[in-house]
Amino acid sequence: MNGVIEIIEEHSGWLAVGKPSGLSVHNAEDGYNLLSILEEQLGCKLYAAHRLDQQTSGIILLGKSSSSTQMLQEALTMATKEYTSILRGTLIPKDGVWTWPLSNKGEGFRNPQGRKNDRIEALTTYRVIRSNQYFTMVSLTLGTGRQHQIRKHTALAKHAVVGDTRYGERRYNTMIAKRYQMNDLCLCASKLEIKIDGVQYCFDVNVPTTWSALV
Repeated sequence: MNGVIEIIEEHSGWLAVGKPSGLSVHNAEDGYNLLSILEEQLGCKLYAAHRLDQQTSGIILLGKSSSSTQMLQEALTMATKEYTSILRGTLIPKDGVWTWPLSNKGEGFRNPQGRKNDRIEALTTYRVIRSNQYFTMVSLTLGTGRQHQIRKHTALAKHAVVGDTRYGERRYNTMIAKRYQMNDLCLCASKLEIKIDGVQYCFDVNVPTTWSALV
């Protein structure tokens, strides 16, 4: 990470950027996070309209005022969010829908769904992009927005996101990190279709280059 964030598009009241993996949106003990870097880079106060997990890369929208941030948050409720991921093993069939109900809390490896009384409906649609005998690259679309939804659904499908230290198997992730010299969580918010102020936008970013060693 070189300290300069990719700006996908910028307007007077907001901007879309590409967040690298490993960088928190606004939390960090040393204060080094996406917001602090961009505020120094652009010289203005910024507010995150939504968030991604620290290890997830991809598109983030930020407002330059509280009112513009609220406008973005309202627009995001109607947006289409697509993710690209590399999963463990060969995923069959090549397209499908996962509907396991999930809790809206951060859970763990032993019970990704969470407590039964906390579970609510969750929907993730997937499509295989390409695969080999070890890994599958997929495109995923969220039908709901539960915490860690993709990571939980893939774990329940027995095809956890490669590099997922929370819901994946520790021994497997250690082996992958050693063999491929990468510690990334292979999950990227790669495409966002959204209408802002009556204008339709389609933002996309490339997945990290480190993924190419896998597929």
